[in-house]
Formats: sequence, C-alpha cells, structure tokens
Amino acid sequence: MANVGLRVGIIAVIVLGLGSILEAPLTDAAQNENQRQPWVHLSIVQVNPAMVNEFISVQRELMDRARNGDTPWRTVSRTAVFGDNYRFLIARPGESLAGFNDTGEADTELTSLVNRLEKCIASRKSYAIRILGDLDNPLPEDEEPGVMVVNLSKVAPGRDQEYYDLMESDFLPHFNEAEMHHMTGSLALGGEGGYIHLFYLDNFRNLDQGSPVLQALGPAGAQEINTKLAGIVI
Repeated sequence: MANVGLRVGIIAVIVLGLGSILEAPLTDAAQNENQRQPWVHLSIVQVNPAMVNEFISVQRELMDRARNGDTPWRTVSRTAVFGDNYRFLIARPGESLAGFNDTGEADTELTSLVNRLEKCIASRKSYAIRILGDLDNPLPEDEEPGVMVVNLSKVAPGRDQEYYDLMESDFLPHFNEAEMHHMTGSLALGGEGGYIHLFYLDNFRNLDQGSPVLQALGPAGAQEINTKLAGIVI
C-alpha cells in the first residue's frame, strides 16, 4: 500500500534569512526515514483561479490511483494564509533519475485525468531534487506538521560546497538545538543551482518566536551568518 496523502491545508511562507522562498512539503511526514528515496521530483504549478476546484478534484483521483500503485508516497500542497493561494506543489520520489521516465504504456484513464489537469494549469516548473540526508533532522514517523515552511536558496555557480558547509556548521545546528525538524535537498536539474529547505512547525504560533538562529545568536550573531552568505547566495 502506498504511503500517500493529499495536503491542501496550511502552508506558511516566511523568509528565514536564506534567500528566495517557496512553499510545500517535500515528503510525507509519515514516511520511514530508512525508506527514503534519494531523489524527489517537485513540480511548482500555477493554477487558473477559476479551475482550482477541478484541479483539486483531479488530484484526489490521482491520489487514489497512487494508493493502489507502487508509489511510496506522493504529496500535493497548496499555499494557504500567506502567499499565492493559486500555487500548488506536487512531489513524488525516485530511486534514480531513470525512475522519472515515462513508461509509454497506454493508460486511457490516466490520459483522461492528465487532459483534465492540463486545462487547469496556467504554468508549471519542475525540479529534480537530490535529498541530503546528512543535513536532515526529519520528523518522527508518527508526527504530522501543522505548518510547513520551505525556503529556496539560489547559489552562485561553483559555490555549492561553501553553502553546504555553512548550513552544516553555522545555520542548521541551531534548528536542531531548538528541536525544529527539517530537511534539505539540492536543486540538481530544472533551473539554477541551489538548495531547498523544508522546516516543520506545529502551528503559526511557533513563527512568533522567530528563527532559531536569531533566538540562539541574537541580531548581531544572525547578521554575521547572513554576511557569510554574501556572494554565495544569489
């Protein structure tokens, strides 16, 4: 049985001092860490406002198909409260890039669903994301976040390792100390190089406390870290 869930609930969008922002969960919170696939296909979809209900209806049907198939997990997220409420993010895993190939097998039902879906979409951007488990502090299997914050950082060419090292040594440890769960992936294909970070929160009240980096280091210390990112993050 596939571990599949449809999420169209609360997705928060805030700046955490890393650059540009997007919103969406990358993995199902109930997914076993040891069963994670190293790749995620993430689609950022802009939906025609007049077609949102149809889009969600088709996604529910696709979720039903996934539950009965061999997909380990699939998530659909919608921005809520803050940000673009007509932007959805769809993620699914892969053991390798070859896993994202179109099988070419005829499937009349799937073709019909895709045709309905295409009529709802104004634009779409897709990424191949390589999950970086060494930086992660994943959610326990039995926990679901109430709010998820995703931050997309575009990194200057040739400076990926510097960014990774700063996240590992100066930034993400403060989230671990604050017991905030998170995960990180690198944007391997589909656009400019960079990283994507997902932070899990219980509710919006947690956002009032500010970033764990700011809480741990104060304004001056947090600014020092941001200064180190100058020239690395575009």
